[in-house]
Amino acid sequence: TTHTEPFHVATGIQTLDFASRGRAGVRLVVGGSTAERANFGRRDEIDLETGFREAGEVADALGRLWDSWQDDAIIRDAASGRFVDADRIHNIDVAGEFFSITGASIVPRSPQGRPIISVLAHQTVPFRLAAEHADVVFVTPHDAAAVTGILAELDGAAAELRRARERLRVFADVIVLVEETSAAARDALARLDDLVGGEFRSDARVVAGTPTEVAEHIRALAETGVDGVRLRPARQPDDVVAIAERLAPLLRATRVLRDDDAATLRGRLGLPRPASRY
Repeated sequence: TTHTEPFHVATGIQTLDFASRGRAGVRLVVGGSTAERANFGRRDEIDLETGFREAGEVADALGRLWDSWQDDAIIRDAASGRFVDADRIHNIDVAGEFFSITGASIVPRSPQGRPIISVLAHQTVPFRLAAEHADVVFVTPHDAAAVTGILAELDGAAAELRRARERLRVFADVIVLVEETSAAARDALARLDDLVGGEFRSDARVVAGTPTEVAEHIRALAETGVDGVRLRPARQPDDVVAIAERLAPLLRATRVLRDDDAATLRGRLGLPRPASRY
């Protein structure tokens, strides 16, 4: 959100939503590193709070652009030679602190209406961004006890800031390393330690073990009150394969992983397709 224009993000994600038949989403990231600024060459350093205020403006602009075509704007009326009904396409006219947009999207309203907006949050400022603007927030508790405090803070922020009818969905992130035995998992984790020159760590908790051990951790996390658990594979492609072939069947058998034939990402997350604000 710090370096890319929201109009181009909006139309790109809409196009992806069409191509994926309703599976697209975006995660808002405030980019403030020196390397990112040098790569884009667009602006000088900004402070964190300014960056997150701007991210909120971007989220609002995305939603407005995605709504700017009503669902029935394309009429394909051969008799009159009209492809669209211009009265059903709306200029959003956004003038904010950081940018202004006049006009509508150049892409019709996509399969999900509004693709998913998500935020990865570790602390208060991104918690508040997610509570006000996101459909889904990914959090990173390092133990089950931490979930209670995170959920309480998110609930408080949502009560203060949230305008959306749908409540914020909260998913807990876990980095998983799966081997057939506990010893093999410890050895694999030690190899990652060697590669990074210290303890292999991340923002989320690293869980290494057998499929049964990892599944038990996920089951315990799923019972803390979060809406879901997002698995990040520690190794590519080993843990992707292990999740699909060894971990998922265990989770499905214990009904931690539910079967779902929802056609879109919104449906998968239990979110309805929103009506256009116009």
